[in-house]
Amino acid sequence: MRDILETLAAWDSEGLRSAWAIVVKTERSAPREPGSALAVNERGDIVGSVTGGCVEPAVYEEARAVLAGKPARLVEYGIADETAFEVGLPCGGTVRVLVGPVDAGVVGELVAAVSDERPVELELRATGEAQVLPASERVDPELDGDVFHLPLLPRPRMYVFGALDHAAALAGAGRLLGYRVTVSDARARFVTPERIPDADELVVGWPDDVLRDAPVDERTAVCVLTHDHKLDIPALKAALASPAGYIGAMGSRRTTEARAKLLRDEGVSDDDLARIRAPIGLDIGSRTPAEVAVAIAAEIVSVRRGRD
Repeated sequence: MRDILETLAAWDSEGLRSAWAIVVKTERSAPREPGSALAVNERGDIVGSVTGGCVEPAVYEEARAVLAGKPARLVEYGIADETAFEVGLPCGGTVRVLVGPVDAGVVGELVAAVSDERPVELELRATGEAQVLPASERVDPELDGDVFHLPLLPRPRMYVFGALDHAAALAGAGRLLGYRVTVSDARARFVTPERIPDADELVVGWPDDVLRDAPVDERTAVCVLTHDHKLDIPALKAALASPAGYIGAMGSRRTTEARAKLLRDEGVSDDDLARIRAPIGLDIGSRTPAEVAVAIAAEIVSVRRGRD
């Protein structure tokens, strides 16, 4: 949903009506999660996706029908038949999609909330009615009967310490994954927008000072790329004192072992040491900064999704 809002607002500014199709429930294997959305304007332009291609043509026609005056409706797509003449999902899953007219006022509220990093909740009814509500305790989309609740939370945060080439590549990967990326280094000459163009925020400071005052929750990723003990140790101790869901540290296996000994000497328990992913990133043979960023991003996704 978040990725189509700016386009919906632009269409409205052009005076174009539009309809959206939003995944409200999935069963078994499905290409996209609840909350994934596709929209079509009266000119026939499309933005977004609900299944990555499997049923998009059918959903497009449903949206066009709404623009032509048909009422909003819930549509279910299941397994395609053997001849593939029936619309369906070859992956074997089922998706329910709510198709209805776009409310420009609702889109405006959502755009403002996303821009302000303010949590809100979108409530959609099977009749097509939509409204923006204050954030609730929900963190995941939920379908209650014919009412769909979609939380739109602020982007999760990624803190990258060590403003070198690897940080520049990781900042881009982090933004691709939907993170609000902060890159920090105690050396001011390295912390520049020319060097790290994809960071949302650049901070000059020691890592423990930065983390002490920074918002951190279970969705946060902390990536320590300095591989310098005088910076690594305070950064990791500060990260371990937080609820960050991912903590990774760069360095060879020898560096990792030496760093672990230093952390133990400073009172860090083995349970806390086990929270640190080191050497950082999945072992895919990465060498270049871009390849290392891919490895780190993949490991973050695997942790976020609960995979080993």
